Amino acid sequence: MGVVAALALSSCDSYLDSENYTEANTGNFPAQLADVQSTLTGAYSVLNQFTRDPLQSPVLVYNIMSDECNGAGGTGDVECSAIGHLVSNKPALFDMAYSATYAGVARANSVIYSIDNFNWPSKEQRDQTLGEAYFLRGLYYLWGSQFFGNIPAYWQASAPTPCPQQDAETVIYPHILADFLSAYTLMPSNYTQMGDGHATKDAAAGYLARAYMFYEGFYKQVGELAKAGLDDDKKNIDLPSQEGATKQLSYDQVVAALDYVCGNKRYDLIKDYRLLWQYTNKYTAPDYAFVKDLAKDNRFWAGNGNQEEIFQIQFGNFGSWNGNVQMGFINQTSLYCSLRTGSDNNGRAASVPFGEGWGQGVFNSNMLDGWEAGDVRKKATILECDDRTEIGAFDYVSDASEETGLYNKKVIAVTSKECDFSSVATWWGIVRGSNTQSNGNSMQGDHFADLVLMRLADIYLMHSELTGTNTWMKEVRRRAGLNPDMAYSWDNIKRERLHEFMGEGLRFNDLRRWSGKNGGENCEAAKALQAQEGTKVFYVDHWSTMKHATSSWAKRYAATDGFLQMPEAQINIIANPNVLTQNPGWTAENTDKNISSSPVY
Repeated sequence: MGVVAALALSSCDSYLDSENYTEANTGNFPAQLADVQSTLTGAYSVLNQFTRDPLQSPVLVYNIMSDECNGAGGTGDVECSAIGHLVSNKPALFDMAYSATYAGVARANSVIYSIDNFNWPSKEQRDQTLGEAYFLRGLYYLWGSQFFGNIPAYWQASAPTPCPQQDAETVIYPHILADFLSAYTLMPSNYTQMGDGHATKDAAAGYLARAYMFYEGFYKQVGELAKAGLDDDKKNIDLPSQEGATKQLSYDQVVAALDYVCGNKRYDLIKDYRLLWQYTNKYTAPDYAFVKDLAKDNRFWAGNGNQEEIFQIQFGNFGSWNGNVQMGFINQTSLYCSLRTGSDNNGRAASVPFGEGWGQGVFNSNMLDGWEAGDVRKKATILECDDRTEIGAFDYVSDASEETGLYNKKVIAVTSKECDFSSVATWWGIVRGSNTQSNGNSMQGDHFADLVLMRLADIYLMHSELTGTNTWMKEVRRRAGLNPDMAYSWDNIKRERLHEFMGEGLRFNDLRRWSGKNGGENCEAAKALQAQEGTKVFYVDHWSTMKHATSSWAKRYAATDGFLQMPEAQINIIANPNVLTQNPGWTAENTDKNISSSPVY
């Protein structure tokens, strides 16, 4: 949906440090159906505001913050190094993510509070539109609160002045859960335009469960959710009053929502895990040894908006470095996470089927360990550049930092031999044989694969984790080529989530909810992050071992609980600690919070 937003919609969102983002009021309410639809489109377009710099996007940020990935890139890529070490290199490191949160909330609120300003053609259309607006408001507050914790928040037509921080546990999360529950309740079950970028009843069910599990695991510190739910009388969460939401949310309601998605069969697992990722397209699969068997059977990439994608960010064939949001309509995560080879050709014959880029977010070398024999997901996910059956000659370039040669196949750029390599381009359904983007650079512009935010496999594994059963976990394992009859256990579901979703941005918040708030240096998240110490990395012209930039991953996680630095400009503008204060771990007494350059190895 993000790709259809007119760029003009973005002009009202300034990113100047002098603007108070929470005071972006909605202005006049939409007065007719076309206005509401346009405003809703604008709310979806904020998804692309998050991704115009992938180092503001929950997918890449959480990949790099987790134990899965290193920041990597070049020695001058200080931002991704800082993110990977849970420190900062500048006061405005996450300014864009902070501002996008409030742009999205304002637009969603504009729809919610004008929904009955005119007569609708049908109640179904009205309820679908309102459900989508609730979904987006819940999503943006979920992203904002998982990033920044206690943030300024409001649930009315326009932001109050001042707009103070709200407590995430007692105020923000009950509203988030209410929004997803309202969306789930309101959106009709017969809305079947899957893959068009709109949220559906199924997406609302999935995000209701995702938010509930984070709330219970992180804030309520319940530990193993299945046992907590069964032993603690499935305790209820009080919700604010709004259309479509009950007074309380129960464990049973969340499980029932997942049961709905699992049972309605509108979505289904793609039969071969490899077909989820664009390197299995019909132009590259015949020449790529790992998937030649698929090509022989005339089976190719399931494509954008496929039957397993429940919600995604979509991209389009327009974008430019000119202006403040246009590059958000290109999947720049592919550019950031592609092969760092020192050229600007976006793929040479030696690297086919994988394209060139900036080499950020490479997998940590620990991620090669712990896989069950025969798990197709390992090679489907991790590109090992030193494996000559995978890729041709690959040279580590002279400015590489924290490089491992282990790239994320789920987001990496893809190239085809059918292209003219003087202007080779990645593709989206078809080979793009020339520079077609307004930015004039195929390496930077030709990336259109969906950034998938939720798949049916996540619904299945959340269901297993909540219920303590293997009913749906076995389907995920069967697809991976593994014994489907493995019994449920908390350790088993944790490993299953790691390997099913590696490189998709879910791991960091899984670790947080399994650890609980104020987990300290010995919690699961801190220990997993600390395991990066001593792993193998390439730096400039030699192999070395990774070390923390300032203190240790365990100390930085314990100090911050995984929350990011609030933009200092916002704190300075408001200049009232009763309204907005900096997060723990980022204040003056935390002398290990800043770096000025990438770590040297």
